[in-house]
Amino acid sequence: MLEYTKIVLLLLVCFFILFTLLKQKNECLKRDESKFLLSSFFITLFLVLIFEIKPHHFLRHTFSISNLITYFFYFALVSLYFIKNAKIIIRNKYLLIITTFILFGLANAIDLLSDGRLIEFSYSEIIEDIFHILGIVYWLLFFVDFSRRIKIKDL
Repeated sequence: MLEYTKIVLLLLVCFFILFTLLKQKNECLKRDESKFLLSSFFITLFLVLIFEIKPHHFLRHTFSISNLITYFFYFALVSLYFIKNAKIIIRNKYLLIITTFILFGLANAIDLLSDGRLIEFSYSEIIEDIFHILGIVYWLLFFVDFSRRIKIKDL
């Protein structure tokens, strides 16, 4: 059930980003803001694919590639997104997006620690899913706030 909640929430974020892009397209949307929204849309789709397909589990079981290596790839991609859009993120409520990445990081840490059998507790999957859902909610709140700020700025 929590898996579907994550996917639905991420698709809601995708819809909200596209809605903001289309709504603001007719109005005065700066080029860097539209690039930011577009790259955010693709990062969100990337998250949907990660949560739905779970390539880190596939790569670990099929090719014996450690989750740590796969998560490093995820981290590098998201860091690139973060660095490339740092100006826009810092101009807005960046605490929301930082909270998002902290929650995703905690979920990944729980996954890495429980897969490596470094810690053992029976509800690790549920706790991981809860951190993901909270991260997605903060991700959505960031874009709601970003969209609202664009609207106020244009008035």
